[in-house]
Amino acid sequence: MVTIFAAHGKIELFIPASHSLKDRRRIVNSVKSSLQNKFNISVIDSSEDNIWQRATLGFALVSLNFSGLQETIDAIDRHLGNNPDFEVIELKYGYLPAISESLST
Repeated sequence: MVTIFAAHGKIELFIPASHSLKDRRRIVNSVKSSLQNKFNISVIDSSEDNIWQRATLGFALVSLNFSGLQETIDAIDRHLGNNPDFEVIELKYGYLPAISESLST
């Protein structure tokens, strides 16, 4: 039996040094790449285009065990907290129902 666990969430960032959409985009793209490369998760920018100093990111991840999801989300939180370019306003997440399936050979 194989069980797959999944989580999804939202990250709200405040970017005080951003004075244009170009500044925000540069920082957001850096954050997205960092999260994708370090944690192998899917990340999208769902920010409004007329707000320069705030960003909203959506993310999703899967694991073969529930504790793996929790550890990854905790690591993401620590990783984001160590960046001087922005402040994390909110990190909100939820779990999707587990999917279990028998493997047949």
